[in-house]
Amino acid sequence: MLLTDIHTHRVPDDDRRFILDCGTSIPNSVQCASVGIHPWHICDGWERDMLAVETAASLPAVKAVGECGIDCLKGSASPDLQECVLRRHIALSESIGKPLILHIVKGQETVVRLRRELRPQQPWIVHGFRGKPEQARQYIAAGLHLSFGIRFNEEALRSIPPHRLFLESDEECTPMSVHYSRVAEALAMPVEELIEAVNRNCSIFGF
Repeated sequence: MLLTDIHTHRVPDDDRRFILDCGTSIPNSVQCASVGIHPWHICDGWERDMLAVETAASLPAVKAVGECGIDCLKGSASPDLQECVLRRHIALSESIGKPLILHIVKGQETVVRLRRELRPQQPWIVHGFRGKPEQARQYIAAGLHLSFGIRFNEEALRSIPPHRLFLESDEECTPMSVHYSRVAEALAMPVEELIEAVNRNCSIFGF
């Protein structure tokens, strides 16, 4: 069965289906990509970078906007500027009808507030979620999806409904078959059922 990796920073050497995070532009050879300004990379020239993202985002190979978001731990830009840039990504996601992939570190309250304020029609996915069950439930209640990487909180994983679940490799090299098996074991479900659930969820990317 086809395994899907919704967020990776490297081209895998297996036959998984994947979305490659490409920053502000995509290589010609990439078939499925996301584009956005990572909160760590917001600088004085961010508006120029954002124009590049907006240009690339309409390409058929681009399946999602991001990763973008709020990082109050490592982000060098101020929280206000990070929110400003995130709002531009949200507007782009809505205008082109593609999901939003979020990097959130100590910015959960901001994201939930924006979700309630803006009432977006496109799905929002918090990538690489490692938080506790309480955080997971808050995101789910606000209408977001969660994507789990190689390291995850098992209790949080079990607290979310299958139709809000995605899996990813991010920057890790662990085979996706191993990742799916570990998640299926944590959920006490057959791995084939997990694969089917994730693949159904991936319809939001046009797969």
